[in-house]
Amino acid sequence: MNQKEYYQTLLEALKRTDVLRRTALCDPDVGKEAIYASGQLLAATDAAGLPFSDGQVLEETLGCEVQLVIFGGGHIGLELYHMGVRLGHSITIIDDRQEYCNAERFPQARCLCTAYEELFTAEQPWIRPYFIIATRGHAYDELCLRHTLGLPHSYIGMIGSRSKIAKTFSNLAKDGFSAEQLAGVHAPIGLDINAVTASEIALAILGQIIAHYRLSKNSVRLDQQILHRQATGESHILARIVAKKGSAPCEIGFQLVRFPDGLLAGTVGGGVIEAEVIRALHQMAENTHLEDRIQRFSLDARKAGSLGMICGGEVEVLFQRR
Repeated sequence: MNQKEYYQTLLEALKRTDVLRRTALCDPDVGKEAIYASGQLLAATDAAGLPFSDGQVLEETLGCEVQLVIFGGGHIGLELYHMGVRLGHSITIIDDRQEYCNAERFPQARCLCTAYEELFTAEQPWIRPYFIIATRGHAYDELCLRHTLGLPHSYIGMIGSRSKIAKTFSNLAKDGFSAEQLAGVHAPIGLDINAVTASEIALAILGQIIAHYRLSKNSVRLDQQILHRQATGESHILARIVAKKGSAPCEIGFQLVRFPDGLLAGTVGGGVIEAEVIRALHQMAENTHLEDRIQRFSLDARKAGSLGMICGGEVEVLFQRR
């Protein structure tokens, strides 16, 4: 399977479910990958090389970056936006009122100012997003819940009193929604911290979402924009963290990509180590004879302190030519 088909398969699979990625870390198969869903092989970068030879294999659960889809651009939506931006989440704001859904109010979000009834008639680019329902009225909340329950998602939460939620659930149950579907809705939304203000409510909601996506310690969240570019078949060089020791500011699965135009996307944690990884990426682009390999980068406590940093440690980076 060529690289274009491999990444297209990965992108489509992520729209439905988490994907298991197995990567060989030892010669002669270093850098080869295979992806699985529900125990079934979906694709491999080198199917002829399966199974990998005996040696170390890294297994990761792949999902997409956290995408917040917020129904309602009012006070709570605004607080969610500001906190979500600081957390690095991709954000979509949906409201049928122009004054509450515009680029001036939400400069770093995708704004969809449209009637809620019309929104769901068009296909959206979300990949199992986190739906937050906080519109200005109960009827709109119920409408959004009806539609989002039928869409692939990672999380659905709806704001409201317990009596309003009970009535909404009763209406949906009468229309055929199962008890299992409704049990998966976080309502009332957010952690129970006795939140009162819009800021406190937003904090409770995002706290619950963070707890949700941090459940899996081996989970890797991929950048959707990078995935789409990979799925076009464009060649690139990938640097991935595959091992870590100490307090280096990164996690296994962090990745940095260099495309042929020299554009860099992603991160391996920033700082000195990222600067060294970038140099290695450029070197690999210039020297076409360099093959996939693992390289170790270290920043001991003494060196980190001299640079005004509190993080030290060591990482192993897998460089892959794609």
